[in-house]
Amino acid sequence: MPSRYGFYGLLYLDAATSGGVNLARRADAIDTYLRCAATCHASFAAQDEAFSLITNDAALVRARLDALGCGTIGVVEIPFQAVVPPGTPFYAAHFKLDVLRAFARGDLEAHVGLVDIDCVLQRPLALSDALSVYEISEQIYPAYGIARVRADLERIAGIAVERPLWFGGEFIAGPSERFRTLTQAIDACLPRYVGALDALHHVGDEMVVTAAIHRAMADGLAVDDLGSGNPERGAQIVRWWSSRTYHRQVSFTDAATCAILHLPSDKGFLAAQVGKAPDPGRFLRDYEAMFRRKRRGLRVQRLLDRMLRRPDRRVAEI
Repeated sequence: MPSRYGFYGLLYLDAATSGGVNLARRADAIDTYLRCAATCHASFAAQDEAFSLITNDAALVRARLDALGCGTIGVVEIPFQAVVPPGTPFYAAHFKLDVLRAFARGDLEAHVGLVDIDCVLQRPLALSDALSVYEISEQIYPAYGIARVRADLERIAGIAVERPLWFGGEFIAGPSERFRTLTQAIDACLPRYVGALDALHHVGDEMVVTAAIHRAMADGLAVDDLGSGNPERGAQIVRWWSSRTYHRQVSFTDAATCAILHLPSDKGFLAAQVGKAPDPGRFLRDYEAMFRRKRRGLRVQRLLDRMLRRPDRRVAEI
């Protein structure tokens, strides 16, 4: 049974796109991103969920989707306004803030969600009327330290943060009124963020939105963490890297039980799924086989790092 939500991915096209975040340099970035979006769309469609692509150039996106044989994806164009200078790290990701504002205005459905296009949906989501988010603090603390994260959040949020949490940018959903509350907090945080770009441990939409969520929660905003492992429903989303990380990841076997798999280091694999019939079992088997091959090289790299006394980065278990 479909939910009442409309889900959206973002692809903002400009010169920065050619850089490709977590994307092999040799790949054609736009087509690879569009193929990822097609795979994401197919996974949502298989669960009878609506997924469309938001962009700043609908004509170009529709033309490329048609050329790639992926023309069934809905495409929506909305206005965008840059809030950081070109060349800022994760420049294009900042345009997620415009999507959140469109959600808040009610320009789209009454219940909406923003999903990164390198995600796949394996089973239906269980969403409440709170703002559904994905808390990933344990993935951030090992790299930057909790004290640094807290200091930066307090600097941007403009409030004391007793328990610093970090929220991933790959998924956020809720009724439009929750987004109205959130965007009010974003607007309060944004001037401090722009003024501190050179001093923060992280630059990108996650920094602004995480600080804004803290500020909004202090004013009573209800949030629901989909990654918390609620005993009644289990963790519904996971960000899982097939590359080495400073934090300890859950095994792939455990990650594979989540409703949404976010695979940021595997855009090439996701793009290659276009044209294959949606089949979660087959997808997971193919992904595991790919990771087993990749994992051998990662383990050798980790041994070399230890021999050279470089910072240790972990390799996930299967």
